[in-house]
Amino acid sequence: MAYDNIDVQEMSPSCGAIIEGIDLSQDLTNRQFDEIHEALLDRTVIVFRDQNLTPEQQVAFARRFGEPQPSDVSGFEKSKDNPEIDILEYDAANPPHVTRDLWHTDFVGTERPTMGTVLYAKDIPPRGGDTVWVNMVAAYEALSDRMKAHLEGLEAYHDSYQPYAEEVRPEMYEGDKGTDYIRNKRASYRPALHPVIRKHPVTGKRGLFVNESMTTFIKDMDRKESDMLLRYLFDYLRTPEFNYRHKWKTNDLAVWDNRLSLHYALFDYTEHRLMHRIVIQGDVPFA
Repeated sequence: MAYDNIDVQEMSPSCGAIIEGIDLSQDLTNRQFDEIHEALLDRTVIVFRDQNLTPEQQVAFARRFGEPQPSDVSGFEKSKDNPEIDILEYDAANPPHVTRDLWHTDFVGTERPTMGTVLYAKDIPPRGGDTVWVNMVAAYEALSDRMKAHLEGLEAYHDSYQPYAEEVRPEMYEGDKGTDYIRNKRASYRPALHPVIRKHPVTGKRGLFVNESMTTFIKDMDRKESDMLLRYLFDYLRTPEFNYRHKWKTNDLAVWDNRLSLHYALFDYTEHRLMHRIVIQGDVPFA
């Protein structure tokens, strides 16, 4: 794809691009933003290097894609002056709370999963902390015709609370907003039902829409059948040809299309890592 107003460097055949020569602290022209949006649709995840942004500027840029969406699960610290921003801050003494494999699509356990995410790297350790994204369209298109036919019309349940069980995040069940608050919240929650093959609302492309973190069961299947099929898909989605692995630098800003992607944040570092995250409201997935 040709771009006249931005410089796009593709990072892998399936997805990922670095956009050079753009200062997001300055007002973008409509033409520049239109090309950025086209690059996002084409490459699934785009990264801007060397951005020096205030929280207000990050929020303003994120709003070009849509309205911010509040986090639907407790535990994320919020920016005091900009509540749209989640503070993700970890090191060896304060590791990420979720210790199981967290290949996931953001907030897929809701009726309207987020459209996308804007993540700003404030402080990056010298080694580790990469993020891997998977292009779910590329993964779907590489399936055999028989498997595509088998998956056609299937729907699966997605549970937001599966990665936040008491044995994984015990601190959520303690203190003033502890045990009863979390258990009552989960008791009133119902997992979201989404198509296994989702159609992108803008591009019209189709892709897989399951993830290891939150997809729990395929509707109208025997439990063993569902488990076997989901396990196959989870393993299949790790295929390296479908992904892009990004090595962060301080002041990188990444935007990804959450509608047909999967990602995994590695916790292989001990030094400080600080990210500011904004998620964008999405729509109801359809097949």
